[in-house]
Amino acid sequence: MSSKWVPLEASPDVFNQWSRTLGLPSSPLSFQDLWSLDPEFLSFTPKPIKAVLLLFPSRGALHDAREQEEVSGEGKWDGKGVWWIKQTIPNACGSIGLLHALLNLPDSGPYALKADSPLVKFKQASIPLNTVDRAKLLDESTFFSEAHTSAAQTGQSAVPTDLDIDTHFIAFIEAENENGEKRIVELDGGREGPFDRGASNDFLLDTAKVVQEKYFDRAGDDVNFNMIVLAGEPEE
Repeated sequence: MSSKWVPLEASPDVFNQWSRTLGLPSSPLSFQDLWSLDPEFLSFTPKPIKAVLLLFPSRGALHDAREQEEVSGEGKWDGKGVWWIKQTIPNACGSIGLLHALLNLPDSGPYALKADSPLVKFKQASIPLNTVDRAKLLDESTFFSEAHTSAAQTGQSAVPTDLDIDTHFIAFIEAENENGEKRIVELDGGREGPFDRGASNDFLLDTAKVVQEKYFDRAGDDVNFNMIVLAGEPEE
């Protein structure tokens, strides 16, 4: 059984260091805090928007509602065109969220990962594998755990002594379904696969609506949330 990883702090600086070590170019994308779901605020987020990462309290009514979604089969994605991995390493949801954001970037062009990077090599090796073997490949890849440990140690807060946590990271990306329709896809290593959250006409605005309705509203007074976006570099 895998040993527990130290949870990654929800910090763009930590995420950028982790990602650039493993293959994200120094530009033109970076992880940035998303402070509000207000449409006017969101309009100032630099384009393109490639992923949204959400840290949320995985407990209470919100936890129960997500479990019911899984049981009902709501939002099941056929899996095509999206890279996804099952989380089997405890406390690795931050790194799993980063993998889901990064390994669904375009394979070529200005927003692609470095071609000879550890991330690209891992993705290429993982694509032919089934769910179990893909998770095993991650578990056996030491450079991921090394990058995780290094990034966790750069956080502003102290490394926690209690590694049992009840917050959870997930990622949202935009992908086309089998009908060529743009959809918001939720990627969570704790689910059984990618999860269709609805049409994407404006990815960031529509994802904000999903987060408000499916997460904030269900959490009630529990406000332990954090959002980070993988987007174009801010202008100086």
